Amino acid sequence: MAKTTSLAFPNMFNITTNQVSVIEDGNSVANRTRLLILTEPTELYNEPEFGVGLKRHLWHYNNVAEKGLLKDRITEQLSIHEPCVYAEKTQYSDGLLSTDQPNTILEEHNTLAMTVALQTVYKDDVEVVLNYDSAQDKVTVETKQIS
Repeated sequence: MAKTTSLAFPNMFNITTNQVSVIEDGNSVANRTRLLILTEPTELYNEPEFGVGLKRHLWHYNNVAEKGLLKDRITEQLSIHEPCVYAEKTQYSDGLLSTDQPNTILEEHNTLAMTVALQTVYKDDVEVVLNYDSAQDKVTVETKQIS
């Protein structure tokens, strides 16, 4: 039996089985964290403080202060809205913490690459990778369960 579940947003409905789709365990936590990071404050009705507001940090100087603001906002939002994560144990990395391809170096000028590693209360480790491509003006967030 799953320890935690959540709706499989944005693909919430499985029309082949006529059921609501759910995600379980670490993938559930990663999906909720992804939504928390991508949601702009005031975007969610009746919850004006929900969301990190990642887009407000794009096109700013890529310096230690801006990264610190983003990390503080993610940690604050996790501590408020994600009870399955130890927010104070969240780790951040520029680029990737782990990669499937050895010796991969990501050196592109107009990109954002940041990895957020979460430890859940169920002793699972979850990775959330943020990537921003300025050519397509698109933010992608990949999630995976490490253990």
